Amino acid sequence: MGQHFDAGYMIRSFPVLVGYVHITVFITLIAAILGIILGSIIAIVRIKKTLVISQLLRIFISFVRGTPFLVQLFLVYFGVPELLSHMGMNVRNVPPILFVLVVFTLYVAAYGAEIMRSSINAVAEGEKEAAASLGMTAIQSYTRVILPQAFALAIPPLINTVISVVKGTALIFNVGIVDIMRKADLMGGNSQRNLELFVDVAVIYGILIFVLTFTGRALEKRCTISSRSTQLQSSEE
Repeated sequence: MGQHFDAGYMIRSFPVLVGYVHITVFITLIAAILGIILGSIIAIVRIKKTLVISQLLRIFISFVRGTPFLVQLFLVYFGVPELLSHMGMNVRNVPPILFVLVVFTLYVAAYGAEIMRSSINAVAEGEKEAAASLGMTAIQSYTRVILPQAFALAIPPLINTVISVVKGTALIFNVGIVDIMRKADLMGGNSQRNLELFVDVAVIYGILIFVLTFTGRALEKRCTISSRSTQLQSSEE
């Protein structure tokens, strides 16, 4: 077998690796949706400054942001089953992807909470006062006025967080999930063409991140227009 770069093998392998993209997309999509929702709730709780809960959430955020992602993955994947087994619960049949989803969701929630907290605080006080003057409840003012505007402000950093999730999925093969990286590693062991395969992997991740960035910019424009429309409606009322 020659040592030169085999472009033909790289091209032939590309569709095979693309066949595992759905795992990365699934994990990213679920973690992003659940994480942003959870992060928004955490942000509101922290803004309200509920004494004990707010401090516990602060510790949680500091832990997630201050420890390597792989450590978090191992703690949940190996530590939670061990803890639950001591409590008499059998988790041997729980699929590994569930633990991965939990880790990524908490990751997005921790970063998303700080992003949303800053964005909520950045919403003009006049908007909040206008919502209160219209007789809206706290829940109504958040869902109809504050959160839509805060989300529009938060889109760029939230997209960066989701991009970090996409990159982080390259580590999930460590807990036995066959994704793009793991498949490339297995194929490389058989063909001894690791370079060609990992070039394919780099291209696939590059495409995913490009699509995310493009989608984020389009979403930002749409949400900005929508939030301006909400502001006009509030001022008219």
